[in-house]
This record gives sequence, structure tokens and C-alpha cells, in this order.
Amino acid sequence: MKHPRMKPYTYIGIRRKKCARCGAQATEQWQICALGRQYVPICRECDIVLNSVVLDFMHWPGMVGIMKKYQQEKQ
Repeated sequence: MKHPRMKPYTYIGIRRKKCARCGAQATEQWQICALGRQYVPICRECDIVLNSVVLDFMHWPGMVGIMKKYQQEKQ
């Protein structure tokens, strides 16, 4: 990213951005320590995949049920 965002995007601000992964309209934001805690805009679909990958990596109990509920909330 050209200009790292160190503060969270507002509801309106995030919708002005494109997903850092696929280029679709951003609706969510992601933050990770490895990127210096910068906020990165992502779309709904990439957000769902990212959450699923992280929960799977963590061997989180009840992951399938959690992701079903999360996907329903994001529709």
C-alpha cells in the first residue's frame, strides 16, 4: 500500500476504498502486527475467507458453526 493507514477507517471512509487483495469494493478492514498495525481495506468475500483461514489455523473449537453465523451476519 502506498500510504499506510494507522487509524481505523470510518463507516463511510472504508466504502471509498478497494479491497487490498482482489480490488472489489471494500466493506471491512484488517489489521495485523506484521504490517506495523496498519489498517487494510478488504471486501466482504475476502473478509470471510480470511476469518475462516485464521480460525482453521488456530484450531478454534466450533469453527464451522461460527463461520456459518458470521457469513449470515455479513449478507
